[in-house]
Amino acid sequence: MQIVYYAAMSLDGRIAGPGHDLAFLETLSGGPTGYGYEQFIAEVDGLVVGASSWDFMKDYSWAYGERPVWVMSHRDEVPTVEGAEIHVVSGDVADLVAELEAAGLERVWVIGGGNVVGQFLAVDRVDELIVTVAPTFLGRGPSLADGDFPLRRFRLVAVERREGDDGVQLRYERAR
Repeated sequence: MQIVYYAAMSLDGRIAGPGHDLAFLETLSGGPTGYGYEQFIAEVDGLVVGASSWDFMKDYSWAYGERPVWVMSHRDEVPTVEGAEIHVVSGDVADLVAELEAAGLERVWVIGGGNVVGQFLAVDRVDELIVTVAPTFLGRGPSLADGDFPLRRFRLVAVERREGDDGVQLRYERAR
């Protein structure tokens, strides 16, 4: 099973502004979806998201088809979203990885936030990182990754820049 972190960030490494403000994505012509999002999501068969990100996502229609989502939360219940198959999990991320593997998933998207990704980095289970860098600074907001984890080296495998856009997408694979 491959675990992928696909995100957009500002030049100062923020994945959103305060209050989950995503206005910085407007600095990318067409937003981050112009950087191969349709192909990426077609290859994903499961999602992992943290409780804070889920609280933000719940206010929008479900755009991920029949892909199941694991919501990492210490709460017993999380808000439902019509069309979403939700699994609420807490505890050790290594146990979650085992659950994802037992579900037969092949490519899992860790949506975030930064704390969730930090937990996957801590157990060395981020296999690929695809990050679109928007040409702006936010100053505050959640970071790309946060937490206590050892140094992890990734190998740059692709750089994409769309014509007429000042953003760039970087694709890394875990160097093992």
